[in-house]
Amino acid sequence: MGDRILITGGRLVCPASNLDVLGTLEILDGRIVGLHPGEATPGPGAVRLDATGCVVAPGFVDLHVEVGEPGYEHREDLQSAGAAAARGGITTLCAGPGGRPPNDHRGATEYLVRRGREVAGVHVRPVAALTRGRAGERLTDMFDLAEGGAVAFGDGDRGVEDAGLLRRALEYAGGVGRPVFVWPELPALARHGVMHEGPVATRLGLKGVPAAAEDAAAWQAVVLAEQTGARVHLGPVSTAGSLRALRYAREAGLAVTAAVGAAHLHLTDEAVAERYATSLRVRPPLRPRADVEALRAGLAEGLIDAVTSLHRPQSAVEKEVEFDACAPGMAGLETLLGLTLRLVDEGALSLSRAVEALTAGARILGLDAGRLAVDAPADVVVFDPAARVRVEADAWASRSSNTPFLGQALPGHVRWTLVAGRVAHAAERGEGWP
Repeated sequence: MGDRILITGGRLVCPASNLDVLGTLEILDGRIVGLHPGEATPGPGAVRLDATGCVVAPGFVDLHVEVGEPGYEHREDLQSAGAAAARGGITTLCAGPGGRPPNDHRGATEYLVRRGREVAGVHVRPVAALTRGRAGERLTDMFDLAEGGAVAFGDGDRGVEDAGLLRRALEYAGGVGRPVFVWPELPALARHGVMHEGPVATRLGLKGVPAAAEDAAAWQAVVLAEQTGARVHLGPVSTAGSLRALRYAREAGLAVTAAVGAAHLHLTDEAVAERYATSLRVRPPLRPRADVEALRAGLAEGLIDAVTSLHRPQSAVEKEVEFDACAPGMAGLETLLGLTLRLVDEGALSLSRAVEALTAGARILGLDAGRLAVDAPADVVVFDPAARVRVEADAWASRSSNTPFLGQALPGHVRWTLVAGRVAHAAERGEGWP
């Protein structure tokens, strides 16, 4: 008989189960066995976690995470990424294919699955490469990769330049039963750009990435999804033009989903001019205010399905150089919740919609996750939405601190993260906890 855990006094919020009520969540043997209104009396030997004043929600599912391992452990590894994820309320992270070597063969996929189970403390779901070496020239063996544990296919932050190849990839992926993650950027248009193409880039003398590079790629992916019937995930999107493509896909009933990076809902390209910090060099680049407002509206409406950390850690060596020479990317696992809740505080998003966006990855990938329901896995996060947590590098679990939010106080203090009923992160001990 395993541990019986009662999470009491909290606000149970689960859009997937149409649940928003004060109550008690009961867990046994790693699964949810009860959802009780109000208080429930713990039985002999039960552990009680007092969640008064907190939200009790399904553990978050982060669709776009670079874990560093294998090959870039100086930036991050599965153990540190898992610890950072748990601190942020993330119980499932989707590991991108950009390791060294890349995840383009079954051995690499199985390595990520095995190592994730051994050291991460959270569920690790590999996204395998769509093309060999992520070079955009030859397709990987999707059936073999899927059998090895791949939940989706994509070339990470590399767009597929050959539209014919992408069409064939969608056809094959449909047969495998996995979605294709499309990085919405045409390489020929975006090449060598380091920030959004516009007046700010001109003023700074930096080469820009035009919005058209993303808009055209998004429309191409939607049209190919319509032709092939494949499941396509656009991620992450950053332009208003992408939203027009998504609206077409939604109205046409296509199996197209999308995610947005949490930072892209707050920062604009003007931030680059104001701070000129290399932590602001990211892909996709930060866009103008009009795009940010469009992204916020699209997320609130549900046109954009998910919010992602877009976690791409970099070491100090790779960031402490000139802006146009630094490696792009931002660490984001531990700021994902705070940046999403900041939208709630600003009135741009309801709490229920915020939780839905943070757990939508389960639906997109068809995972048994992202819900509070009897017999569902006990992947749960308990957070205080009113508390503020200052972003401090020396308090992070991640190995990299390349974030522009250092020193800022973000809403949402994660008190507990449970993965399959096991406490993966505890900010404090609950009553009766050994």
